[in-house]
Amino acid sequence: MQLYLPTVLPQWGIFVGVVLIIVGYVDKKDLLTRFGWIVLIATSLTALYFNLFGGLKTLAETNGSPFQASLLLATGWQTAVGGVLAIVSLLMLQFKKKRYALLAILTLLYFTLIFFLYSQVSDLKEIKIKTEVKTEQKQ
Repeated sequence: MQLYLPTVLPQWGIFVGVVLIIVGYVDKKDLLTRFGWIVLIATSLTALYFNLFGGLKTLAETNGSPFQASLLLATGWQTAVGGVLAIVSLLMLQFKKKRYALLAILTLLYFTLIFFLYSQVSDLKEIKIKTEVKTEQKQ
């Protein structure tokens, strides 16, 4: 199984969602901000789908690229947690709660960190551990 799709789709989704939220906030376009939150929620559901049904756990346990797959699995779970934060942020925006701005900033920072985790996973190459066999030197 290739790890390209489970790595790139959430990364682009996070990028688009964060940009939409920031542009919507700066331009005072509430619709763009809401659409940005919806994109982040859909991205987290996509990452959750890859974690549950994408075969990442079995790939992490086999010989393919176990380190990269297990790192991608952990990042997918973090994206799912970010999706819960995005749902709460969207609800707070909808009901115009006082602490929306604080939660929105923290959620966007969290998704930005996850974005860089996905880029670390995509840049990761297969790690080969080389072992040297020591031989006795003749004197």
